[in-house]
Parts: sequence; structure tokens; C-alpha cells
Amino acid sequence: MITKTLALSLILFGSIGLANADYNDAMRHFEQQEYRQALQQFSDAARSGDPDAQYMLGRLHAAGNGTTQDFVQAHKWYNLAAARGHRHAAEARDSLAERMTDRQIAEAQQAARAWQAEGAPSPQATPQWRPDVDSLSNREVVTEIQRELNRLGYDAGPTDGAMGDRTRYAISQYQADMGMTRTGRASTDLLKRLRQTEKEDGAAPSGPQTDAYSRVVLQDDFSDGDYRRNPPWTVLSGDFEVGENGLRSIVDTQRASDRESGGLSTDRPEEFGLAMLELILGQTGSDRQGEVTTPVVPAHIFVNAPVDNAFRMELELASRQQTGSLEMGLFQGNRPNGTGYRLVYSAGLQPGLSLFRLISGNAVMVARHDDRLGLEDQRFHSIVWTRDESGQMQVYVDGRRLLRVQDTGLRDPFQGFVLANQGGDYTLRRIRLEE
Repeated sequence: MITKTLALSLILFGSIGLANADYNDAMRHFEQQEYRQALQQFSDAARSGDPDAQYMLGRLHAAGNGTTQDFVQAHKWYNLAAARGHRHAAEARDSLAERMTDRQIAEAQQAARAWQAEGAPSPQATPQWRPDVDSLSNREVVTEIQRELNRLGYDAGPTDGAMGDRTRYAISQYQADMGMTRTGRASTDLLKRLRQTEKEDGAAPSGPQTDAYSRVVLQDDFSDGDYRRNPPWTVLSGDFEVGENGLRSIVDTQRASDRESGGLSTDRPEEFGLAMLELILGQTGSDRQGEVTTPVVPAHIFVNAPVDNAFRMELELASRQQTGSLEMGLFQGNRPNGTGYRLVYSAGLQPGLSLFRLISGNAVMVARHDDRLGLEDQRFHSIVWTRDESGQMQVYVDGRRLLRVQDTGLRDPFQGFVLANQGGDYTLRRIRLEE
């Protein structure tokens, strides 16, 4: 028995010793600027779950030392190291993320999950033995909640016990899917409920599904430098230009005094944006109605893209001004300003995102996200908008579902996409529309 125990100990400590040797050898190569050798040995150590080695792989990929510079790979390794408690990895990851697009960040996060799925040690895997809920500290409760949410497909971020925005959004989304009151707060009762929830019981993943959509009807990243072709866009009013980042529109605004408005019914584009903002503010009881801004010259552009009543739309968008609003949506018939759905982003206002149904110039708000979004951070943001055959629509911003509503007011196919700048500085980098 003693011999067996000794043998197992030698195997265990031998494995740890080999991992440490890989890391120490890698550091020697790194300090001597022998980056290719360092990369190989850090990779060997990282496979055993060594957070120091994973952090160093992040540094090598971020700088392009010993390999091609790759922010996605760097973010992945920083993320894995941070999840294992490396004290510098989270800061390095967040700093790198400021130089990445939302698509790159999403790809990096998926790469981290895929690496864990290959059999590598995962800090987010649910252990066979789980500590008793009543014995946990407040921080340990948050950590266990993050672990359970990630297990169910909700993106709660690293299991670090820190109650950040990602964790609050994940809790809120889980509560909504389970028919619970949406508080976004961690509690022992929530943890007990999470542990009783199996993945197939109806918990939804944090991003929209794509299996139901197969045909691309519109795709444009404006890389050809011309919005007038491939596909051809048509300007109805205002100015648009294609720069290195995509289709850009800048519209100045001015303050508009309060005016009587019995509802939203107008065919004039320059009046429509102001009337829509007044409707948003009126329905939320905001005291900012006297501070509504109206565009000096609104900018409208559209593209014909016939699509079915069920669709999936992806946008990458940047906003650089704290006031104004942007409308984006699908229209029916031959009037881009007519019947259809409009998703309205209101910079600096609450609600920050609203969904309208337009019929014959009359608009009805069918859903709204009550909080400010604050997209004015010099980064591009992902917006995904889906509608299925039953009329259920969902809108995700940067992977977080903000709107979910069922509306069957419009049953016919759509003719195209319309974008209306009602004040602000916006850049559309990419659009993809599927049915």
C-alpha cells in the first residue's frame, strides 16, 4: 500500500515538475528573445492549465513575438489565465479589447470556450461535488452563480465572484427565461434554483440562434469604397460617405421646444424623428421633453433587399455623439419611409432602444429597453435583430438580449432596409440580412 502511494505521489509531483520545467525553460527563452522556442514551451505548459503560461502566450500573440500578431488568440489566452486567477491577465485582456472589434472579441471568447471543451481544465466546469449553499460567503455565492450560469449557456463572465454588468445581465436573462421577477441580483435562493435547472429545461443561450435562417439577401461591408454599387444604396436626404470604417453619416442637431403632439403620424422625414423621440419620452414619463433635439437636415438612405417576414439581421455600428437618434429597419412596398418596423437608438436617453411598428405613417411602440445604452465609447457594437414565423422578435446588443416581443401586425414580406440619421455621428461598418 505504501509503495502504491509513493508511486502515485511520484507521478503527481513529476507531472507538476514537468509543467514547471516547461514554464521555466520558456521564460529563459523569452528573456533571451528566443520567442519561437518560448512559444512552444509556454504552449506545452498552458495545456496543463498553467495560468502563468497562458498569460505569457497572450503577451506573445499580442506583440507578434515568435508568431503572427493575433489579437483574437491573445485575448483567448488572457481570458483563460484571468479565469484561473492570474493577477495581471484580466487587466491585459480588457486593455487589449479596446483595440479589438466586437466580432474579434466574440471570436476570442468562443475560442476560449472551445479550448476548454477539448478536455483542458476549465474553471467554469461544474464539479461533481458542490459546496453547500448555506455555508458560502457572499462572494462565493456569486462565484457559484457565475459557474452555474455559464454551464447553462448564459455569459456571466469569469467565475471570479465579482458582481459586474455581465453577471447582472446573465442573471436577468435567466430570470426572464424562467418566468421569475427580473432583479439581476445574486442570492442563495437564485443559486439553489440554478442548480436545479438542467440545460434542456428551457434555458436559452446568450446569443441568437442562426439555424432557422439560410439565405443571405443582403450583405455589405462597404470595402469597395462606394455605397452606390454592389449593392446600390439610394440617398433620400442628407449626406453619406464611405470611409475606412464603413458608411458614415453626420447630422447636426438643435434643441426643439415643446410642442403639442397628439400622436405620431407624419409623412415628412424631417418631422418623423422628432415626433418619434417625443413619443418615446412621453411613454416613459421623462422630464426631458423640452430638451429633445431635432436634426437640422436629417439623412435617409435605403437599399432594396426583398426578404421574408421572418428574418435575421446583423449590424456593426459606432456612435460618436451624445445626442440624437438613429433609426434602422425594414420597409414594405415601395416607400422606404412607410410601413415597416423601425429600431430606434436614442443616444443619451431612456429608453435607449425602442422598437416601432409603422403602418400608413402611424407608429406604435411595441417594445423598449428602459436603460441608456451609452454606445459612444469609440468602439463598434454588434446589433442582431431576429423575427421568426410566429412574429416573435428579439434584439441583441453585443450579445445581450435587450428586447423580446411578439408582434403580428405586419405579415407581408419586406422590400428593403432603411437607415435614418435623426441627429448624431454614426458609422455602419457591416450589414447582413438573412431569411
